[in-house]
Amino acid sequence: MLEILNSIMPAILEVVPNEFFRSGLGYIGAGIAVFTGFGTGIGQGIAAGKAVEAVGRQPEASGKITVTMIIGQAVAETTGIYGFIIAILLLGR
Repeated sequence: MLEILNSIMPAILEVVPNEFFRSGLGYIGAGIAVFTGFGTGIGQGIAAGKAVEAVGRQPEASGKITVTMIIGQAVAETTGIYGFIIAILLLGR
């Protein structure tokens, strides 16, 4: 993962001026980027709750419901991971 970040960082530094990082706005941006984790957590909680309700109504379909829930949660988790990577990039300068 560090290799990926090191390969992306030069492209980002060409776009973002150095004054951005020196003024502290990079830290504010990193804090905002971390807030994506709240949406991710809420979404995954709702998905798990609905899956439990569905299994309660149709226990024989629990396998399909569980697989669908896990795929949905994995997709939702990518949003939190993207926010975390952006925060690391903003703080890594």
